[in-house]
Amino acid sequence: MASAAVDLANDNAKTVFDDTKTSVEEMKSALADGGYPAESFSFVITPQEAKDMIDAQPGMIILDVREANEFCDEHILSSLNYPWISGVLEERYGEISVSGDILVVSQIENQSRDAAKFLGANGFTSVYEIIGGISDWKWARVACCQDLGLESAISALQVMVSVHSDNTDIPRDINGDGQTGLAEAICIMQAISGLR
Repeated sequence: MASAAVDLANDNAKTVFDDTKTSVEEMKSALADGGYPAESFSFVITPQEAKDMIDAQPGMIILDVREANEFCDEHILSSLNYPWISGVLEERYGEISVSGDILVVSQIENQSRDAAKFLGANGFTSVYEIIGGISDWKWARVACCQDLGLESAISALQVMVSVHSDNTDIPRDINGDGQTGLAEAICIMQAISGLR
């Protein structure tokens, strides 16, 4: 069951729900029943609610609307980068599936709110804005490495095979989560091959 707190000054509806199965459509219906034009609102959730949704739906779309350099500094694992300020989201939103839940995150709430509203106005029916943005995200974040083309990847793999794995100069935990994941593996390959 969902309830919504409406902030008319910011065209924002803060959703409060006790499970991760409540859809935006149900919330919009509840707002419409209360006399509010739900289509003009973005729906915000806390980082904890977003984490719960991601855990419940591992393949859900996480849309980071910061610029590429900010995104590459650190972002939520598996998020897609469609910058709002430079217009990338407006140009390429057709690449994103309209079905399923979408979490929108940014550094500045105005950007994620505007991006969420834009998606809602273009047929996306389950869009949530993560309030507090990436700075309030308490869980693992990853960083981008330099672009790694196919030729570079093959060279890095060849070098990796020939290098002893006990090299202590190679970073093993880039994002501090205590694990070596895909981002770390790419960075390690770049480091040992001299590509970065």
